[in-house]
Amino acid sequence: MTKAAARLANTDNQITTIDFSLASRWINFAQVSASSVQAYEKGIKRLAEYFSAANITAPTRADLISYRDYLGRKYQPTTANLYLTTAKLFLGFLHVEGFISVNPAEHLKGFKISSNHKKAALSVEQTKAVIKNFDADKLQGIRDKAIYALMTACGLRCVEVQRANISDLYKVGDVYRLQVQGKGHTQKDSAVNVPAGVVKLINAYLSARGVVEVDAPLFASLSNRNFGGRLTTYSISRIIKTALRKSNLDSPRLTAHSLRHSAATVALKNGATLREVQQLLRHVNIAVTTIYLHELDALQNQASNLAASAFGF
Repeated sequence: MTKAAARLANTDNQITTIDFSLASRWINFAQVSASSVQAYEKGIKRLAEYFSAANITAPTRADLISYRDYLGRKYQPTTANLYLTTAKLFLGFLHVEGFISVNPAEHLKGFKISSNHKKAALSVEQTKAVIKNFDADKLQGIRDKAIYALMTACGLRCVEVQRANISDLYKVGDVYRLQVQGKGHTQKDSAVNVPAGVVKLINAYLSARGVVEVDAPLFASLSNRNFGGRLTTYSISRIIKTALRKSNLDSPRLTAHSLRHSAATVALKNGATLREVQQLLRHVNIAVTTIYLHELDALQNQASNLAASAFGF
């Protein structure tokens, strides 16, 4: 955490020196998750760096508007909003605690984020092409193929794959289920159905991997530093990105998260109801799932082809 300090003016025109180390007190007060702590620390660091570089000693609302504009130029809207929200919450905390008499960032508007997905889905043909490129003669290839199939069929996020243990995969009657700890969740409070074909690939990997404890990670690292340990989300993301590149699908819009979009889009296209896809993706609000329906409609829109045909293009 940076120790840069800012001098914040109150309404009595008195100057109170506030050290950014007070951010630690705010974060402890907020009682947020470990991942949120890291995000807030980054946000505070950006704010302190901006104040220092701009030689701001008594930030005004105009200064915070300039900071917002700076974030908009430098970062994507999601990241910019995160840093802006951090500034608003931190300065709000200082105001409530009596360190400053006004919050210069109060009611500051953030950036509009498109409801459309930033990552593209893979077609059925592309998905099949990728699955053929895993090396079935090596443990790494067997593992990576199982990860790819699980994420593609079940719409799992990297963090959900990373958190899964062997014991989380179980059978209810004829249906295999996987307990899932979703993004932002502190426990494995939901589950997805895992198709038999995907279970077969997972079992092939577990068999090749050898005997391990049931509470071991479902997918383990093969690196020298962490052999047998839990994969990182970065490693899982890299595994998928490497597989996509091997199939000549090298695009910034195609990542591990594309597999989640693929699961939803292909399921809808092949007859799944919106409610079924909502349950698959574990969306609390079905309006979020509806985005996939809109994107599928747009993908199947023939208006431009009809216009081009009429114009003779």
